[in-house]
Amino acid sequence: MGNLIRMDLYRMWKTKGFLVCLILAFVLALSLMPFAKLMAFIAGMLTEEKVPLPETVDLSEILRDPFPLINGMLVMLSLSAFFYADSENGYIKNIAGQMPKKGYTILSKFIAAIPLILLFSLVGLIGHVLGTVFFQKIVVDAAWLDSIRILLLKMLLMLSISSILLLVCAVYQSKSLGSVLAVLMGLGLLSLIYLAIDSALDQVLPNKGFAISEYMPDQLLGSSNPGTVEALAVSLVTIALFLTLSIKVFDHRDIK
Repeated sequence: MGNLIRMDLYRMWKTKGFLVCLILAFVLALSLMPFAKLMAFIAGMLTEEKVPLPETVDLSEILRDPFPLINGMLVMLSLSAFFYADSENGYIKNIAGQMPKKGYTILSKFIAAIPLILLFSLVGLIGHVLGTVFFQKIVVDAAWLDSIRILLLKMLLMLSISSILLLVCAVYQSKSLGSVLAVLMGLGLLSLIYLAIDSALDQVLPNKGFAISEYMPDQLLGSSNPGTVEALAVSLVTIALFLTLSIKVFDHRDIK
């Protein structure tokens, strides 16, 4: 199993688009504050009034957002490409036949997704800090410890989303559907579907006040301050459900 994980980590590094997404994630995080400065300057020109940016920014504000701008989508696209790569290149036929259970290859991919998410988080935070220090003073505020909680929860939520992409891309071998899901979840566009589901549920269960978006990992990921209990519960249930389903289905299907 250890050798399989190492091979998957190597394949991840060599996956087409991985480095492109990683570099783009760094550039976007780096440009976040310069872009805000530019927008403030343009707004000042249009209104003939100075629109100053705050002179300081709290460290907690940076730490609680490991996937700024569209970096969440880039992580998911990179995961989708990685999960599908061995099927695309025929690699899975060679390696799966050598394992006691084919499902081990699914578990290995899921474990390999952990350092990928950590790397994107680190790159996003470093880029954000470097892009900010030239325009604002970063203040270590009292809330920075709580922001670590939020940071860890968001990485766990991203890992739970990876289990969904794993089922779609690696088990059902649908790269296009995986990419579409990555874009929709990464940009938070599934909220429209959740609203439609909530409306339908309101017709069946009136006055219950149930909102499915409160229990979806992609929506909690986009929240500025997800609740600890909610995020943990949603993440663990999603991982347990989709990872178990992925392993069981892959164990009983023919590899093409």
